[in-house]
Amino acid sequence: MAALLPLFITSCNNDDANVTTAPQQEQIVTISAGITRAEGQTTDVFSYDKIKVINVTRQGKGLPYSQAVFTLDTSGTTATWTMSEGTLLWCAGMENTFQAVYPATADYSSFTVPTDQSTQEKLNSADWMTGEAKATLNNLTNASPLNINLTRKMAMVVVEVSTTGSIGYEFYFITNGNNLITPNKNNSTYQAILPAGDYSSGSKAVVSIKENNTQNGEKYFLPSNISGFEAGKKYTFNLTIDANSSSGGASTRSAAPDNLTLVSVDPM
Repeated sequence: MAALLPLFITSCNNDDANVTTAPQQEQIVTISAGITRAEGQTTDVFSYDKIKVINVTRQGKGLPYSQAVFTLDTSGTTATWTMSEGTLLWCAGMENTFQAVYPATADYSSFTVPTDQSTQEKLNSADWMTGEAKATLNNLTNASPLNINLTRKMAMVVVEVSTTGSIGYEFYFITNGNNLITPNKNNSTYQAILPAGDYSSGSKAVVSIKENNTQNGEKYFLPSNISGFEAGKKYTFNLTIDANSSSGGASTRSAAPDNLTLVSVDPM
């Protein structure tokens, strides 16, 4: 999606005490904010409502107006990004490094995975993406377009659950840091966004099931043909829960590793 963003332009040589409003110092910068699939296929349309963009060059010089939040405006015939928080300026006459991040509250280099992803909005807020672009403003009248592709840093995991017998349960995902994630639920399908990387150094457990009103619980593990998750990919599994009533009335379940079966790996 190409969108026109009004960015106030000034030189790093100015004192930057105020944003000048001289026409030659007010520029329109085109930003293409997209999601680049991990395997380099066609870029998806960027569909989230806020991104944060940082001028690292200005920030490194200790200058103000080095970052701003842009909000997606879909009220017109063409969707546009407008600067809604802060002011982002160029450093003229030199190469500028820009970094963009979603969600706008996140850091560019580190991210804390939300443990509550139960709603679509909360699930989206876990979809950490970053992008970097370099551009030079050679003079104050001819600003080069700024194009930033945002690349997903996380992976999506979807588990479709089927049960044998009668059982009520609570479902959680487990990160490779052993944090429990409350998933987004649609009938018997659960999904969450988890950190990418190799899970084989730990227990490889990615799902925790706790029976309702009991302390009984089971962990389900990645099957032997997968060791972790790649950023920008969606992993879909089937999980069969066998809940047979024993003679003592207690519920017993099979927790064999192959109960968590990989069905597909697709771009997010």
